[in-house]
Amino acid sequence: MTTFSGLYEFNAIGLDVFQKVFSGKLDDSVVDPTDDAIVSRVPGTGSFAPSDFATSKDMAEAVISSIGNGKVFELLSKTGLWAWLTFVMRDQLFKKAGDGTWQVGESHRWYPSSANDWQKGQRHLVRMPVLLLESLGQTADHLLCGPPSVLPEIREQLTSQQDMFNPAFQQVARTLYFDDALGKLKRGAGGKGAGTPRRLAKVRQQLDVTWDLEDLDPARIIATLPKEFSRFKAGAAS
Repeated sequence: MTTFSGLYEFNAIGLDVFQKVFSGKLDDSVVDPTDDAIVSRVPGTGSFAPSDFATSKDMAEAVISSIGNGKVFELLSKTGLWAWLTFVMRDQLFKKAGDGTWQVGESHRWYPSSANDWQKGQRHLVRMPVLLLESLGQTADHLLCGPPSVLPEIREQLTSQQDMFNPAFQQVARTLYFDDALGKLKRGAGGKGAGTPRRLAKVRQQLDVTWDLEDLDPARIIATLPKEFSRFKAGAAS
């Protein structure tokens, strides 16, 4: 597997090439991701080796290690960087159809939208996991425990608004839905019924009317949740 000496970002020509590859208009095998006609090196970045990452967290850790501590936020708006990372990890993120084209799904999963567009930006399979891990650390385990190729329902529901990046709120979600012993979501956490992340997102809006969640201890927030969350509270750390 190729190891790159650093990270790169597509220039305007490179982004056009990138779009053609993922829209089925160009064969990816003809694209050299280190060709200085379409990319430039991101200064200060270290080596990066795309791997068969087991989880989105593993992938995000590798990207952050290459970027360097504390520098992620400076690079969020570099569309070319996140597109380049998507390209070099395409085998881990997407499958090919029988005709050789990539099955990439909805465009915001692979083409980075504006970093300020939370509705669309949170769907990117590379940038969002990196942002979550850099912002929340292990508090984001419930959002990053699945494979990199999957945009889980829980991430869709709990990262669609900027104020959801509140560490206290995400700690509540992690406590409710993540099984530390198994390293994965608890059974039922990906559903749409009572007590699920979809419902937590709604209840959060109601609690915000009465409480400043940033000032509350996660255990207290959990204690105020309606009875429908009881099945996920069982065994939760206080």
